[in-house]
Amino acid sequence: MTRTAKLLLVPIFVLQIALFLFIARHRFVDTDEGFYLLASRLVLLHKRPYLDFFFQQAPLLPYVYALWLKCFHVTWASGRMLAALLTSLLGLLLYAHVSEQTRSWIAGLSSVVLFSTSTLVFAWMPIAKPYSLGGLFLFAAYIVASRTSVDASRWPPAAAGLLLALAADTRSYLGLTVPLFLWWIYRNSPARLKTVLSFVAGLAVGLLPALYFFLSSPSAFVFDNLGYHAIRTNAGLVGMWGEKLVVLLMLFLGGPEGNGIQNCLLFVISLAFVLSIGKRDWPPRFAFQIAALVGLISLLPTPVLPQYFSFCIPFLIVSAVCVVHQLLANSTASRQRLLMASACVFLMGIYLAVSVGDFRKYLITGDGIPTVRTLHDPWDWRLSTVETISHAIDQLARPRETVASLWSGYLFETQATPFSGLETDCGILIADEITAEQRAKYHIVSWSQLNTSFAARWPRIVVLQNHHSQRNMLVPDVLGDTAANSLTAHGYSVVRSFGDTYIFMCCSRVSESRQPPRRTIP
Repeated sequence: MTRTAKLLLVPIFVLQIALFLFIARHRFVDTDEGFYLLASRLVLLHKRPYLDFFFQQAPLLPYVYALWLKCFHVTWASGRMLAALLTSLLGLLLYAHVSEQTRSWIAGLSSVVLFSTSTLVFAWMPIAKPYSLGGLFLFAAYIVASRTSVDASRWPPAAAGLLLALAADTRSYLGLTVPLFLWWIYRNSPARLKTVLSFVAGLAVGLLPALYFFLSSPSAFVFDNLGYHAIRTNAGLVGMWGEKLVVLLMLFLGGPEGNGIQNCLLFVISLAFVLSIGKRDWPPRFAFQIAALVGLISLLPTPVLPQYFSFCIPFLIVSAVCVVHQLLANSTASRQRLLMASACVFLMGIYLAVSVGDFRKYLITGDGIPTVRTLHDPWDWRLSTVETISHAIDQLARPRETVASLWSGYLFETQATPFSGLETDCGILIADEITAEQRAKYHIVSWSQLNTSFAARWPRIVVLQNHHSQRNMLVPDVLGDTAANSLTAHGYSVVRSFGDTYIFMCCSRVSESRQPPRRTIP
């Protein structure tokens, strides 16, 4: 890395922190953030995922966030601050790696600009979801693994294995990249056997957290990580191929959640030129291979969402920027170089211009994005609204009192104890697909169990958001009007309302004007 590139490390990190903290504060809340953050708070209370509550993801993220929250307060702002920090660190690694590969600070700076303005990055990484943590581990594993071709020491491959395992501990399907890493290390290392054994040793150490939970309760671990995802739709664990094709088209042509042009530019430039570089051990070539493999892996879950492909962006940026720099460096004619540079500036301008509408969408209007697009009032999913509702719950509930919230995020920033089985709102969706014994074992509550509890007027406080009755095929009406009608019939009344979100309390007296609109359920 050049001296100028080193001098820019701190300013680039500070600018990224400022940008991603701003986005973290103003980006609309995503529903999945609620169960990730509540799981982190439960870990602080010495609860264990799979063993003490249903958690349908890999185990590492709640522990990383719990450690952070313990040091920097249990708040939404703190949780998102960690996500912004992790995203900034990923961007800094990207800058350092590209600068080193190209020996050009301009190329490194260009990569950071592309990273920070990518819709799949700024919309999904600076929030409390696995993408920033898993992406950081995966990219760090790639950087370390790419050095094995020039370093015969056993520590880089061991570190690469450890980092890749931690990525899989964060997002389990990232573990499917292990064969590619093994192939790259074996093919390019000067000491093949020693390097591969070191990588496998690091991988084994990194997978110890997952192994602990598997050995503690094999059936719960397998169900939460695989079984749930196999029954959440009628298509099984891997299916709905027509939907997968639609998502691919959205990624490259654009759709409600993003412009598509950015992904298309990065992928086409990389695909067109990176394989033409003759060097077999060239790290940007490895980066493109990782991006392609992770993209294919991201198509496997059912249903598949565009946000899953955010892991691919840093690797596509490495391959695209490095190959363009290589082509410019190899160009001997000044006129040809000028034309290529002008084309790069033009494409960069398009890339930046199309991101403006997406910034506005995710930070201001909410048009077309998940959670918000079906609402009458997008303000319901502003961070300030969620924090206000959490504060109201603390005012009404006794310390450590059990509260049933049909969206777990409202309880994260409170002192309340979540109703058993509602630590995430995903379990109730598949509760009727498993037996009563399985529900008890996996800490899942069914609607009939919840309705029986309401009939007994317990818990005393229930939080219900009618707008989450959803207008899509995956979420049944029990999370909306059915629950509201049941609560009213069993003596609950609305004591606080915030937009379409209501706090019910049993045996309370409120005026009829405070009641939510009651609808007849067919």
